[in-house]
Amino acid sequence: MCIKANRTAVTRAALMAIYTTFFIADPKDVLGGFPGWKLPLAAPVRREFRNPFTKQVVTIETREPEWADEVEGDTLPTFAAAAVEGRYEDYLEGRLPPFVRERHHWAAKGLTEIEVEPLLCAVGAGSGLKSPIYAPPSSGAVLLEFPSAFIAAVCSSDRVEVATRWAAAMSTPEHTHSVTGKRLNDGWTSEQAAQILTAIVSLANKAAAEERMYLLIEA
Repeated sequence: MCIKANRTAVTRAALMAIYTTFFIADPKDVLGGFPGWKLPLAAPVRREFRNPFTKQVVTIETREPEWADEVEGDTLPTFAAAAVEGRYEDYLEGRLPPFVRERHHWAAKGLTEIEVEPLLCAVGAGSGLKSPIYAPPSSGAVLLEFPSAFIAAVCSSDRVEVATRWAAAMSTPEHTHSVTGKRLNDGWTSEQAAQILTAIVSLANKAAAEERMYLLIEA
């Protein structure tokens, strides 16, 4: 079986808590803002690894660099339930890396590329996010960069129309049913999509000319 995917994304679906932060940054500053992370390989390579949940060996096409100091494939990030005291919003803010916290950002939970990529299509800004840099496998973190056209497109779009299209995409069987056909949720309403879209547009409006939007996903 050969799929095109980020290795971390394959295993992330089974993790309990996913923290996601949208932020604005200049691309030239990103690598320096995440110590220990690496740039992608110059060209994609194929690698095999054993999915620790299904035990199935899969082949992925990736530009993720080698991590000689870590066991490839079967190592999962360690995590535990956190006791949250005070406002949950403050907890989300407090756990952010300094580089992200110092920039315009919006801390959320549970919004990954699965939910965001349909938004790119809804505003006509392409269909894929890319990984500008890679985290060590044990960190359980992924950084994704929005297409360069996204900020202008989302700021100039009709929010009602975009929210309607986004909600419709998130209500298709691809997003509401399991691979076995079991319904997992009822999809999104336009109101739910509009609420998230408002926060993203508000953030996008704060971007300077050379800045792009990024999505940091952490377990």
